[in-house]
Amino acid sequence: MTFREHASRNPRAVMGARPLTLEDHQASPMIADPHRLFDCCLESDGACAVVVTTRERARDLAKPAVEILASEQGTPKGYGFGPFTNANIADELYATGGCEEMAGRLWRKSGLGPSDVDVAQLYDHFTGCVLMQIEDYGFCERGEGGPFIESGALAWQGGSLPTNTHGGSLSEAYIHGLNHVVEGVRSLRGESTSPVEGAEVCLVTSAACVPSSAVLLGKA
Repeated sequence: MTFREHASRNPRAVMGARPLTLEDHQASPMIADPHRLFDCCLESDGACAVVVTTRERARDLAKPAVEILASEQGTPKGYGFGPFTNANIADELYATGGCEEMAGRLWRKSGLGPSDVDVAQLYDHFTGCVLMQIEDYGFCERGEGGPFIESGALAWQGGSLPTNTHGGSLSEAYIHGLNHVVEGVRSLRGESTSPVEGAEVCLVTSAACVPSSAVLLGKA
């Protein structure tokens, strides 16, 4: 519902003109318990792109540059094809997105932590994996993702972690997460349709529950 509300201001969002209430969500078909129809990302035709260049060349561009502060990729040791493809997954990983170790490396590499993130674009192929990532990346304690989201933390105005300000894969479009990177850049340039005032650091993540990756973007 939060991501759909963000999409309502985004003219590029496939579902931007279609409000979603809790009653709508609860009345939608069950796809795979506990995920209902609106817990599953869109299937979209579309494209987007990012340009990566040197700091020196970026100074000559028409729009302000956004810096790559740190990036990381990987999966828990022993799960090269993703923990959820292995029937013998360890108990301590079963209810996670498998990103905790990788997130730790990202924070150490950047010298930043969860409290430094002003806005996030989290890979939302399924709503449940958003909860897992919030816990994996340390924005709340394990098992507290539900109450964290219920508190309104993901809202673009007043939330402690404004998330998927474009609507995400659930409501803007599913372009394999690259549109999350584009929105991260827009957020830091002040060009988002759901702008977060004073945003200087943005976390962008790839899929949870499979080999994943993440990047921290900074306002240059």
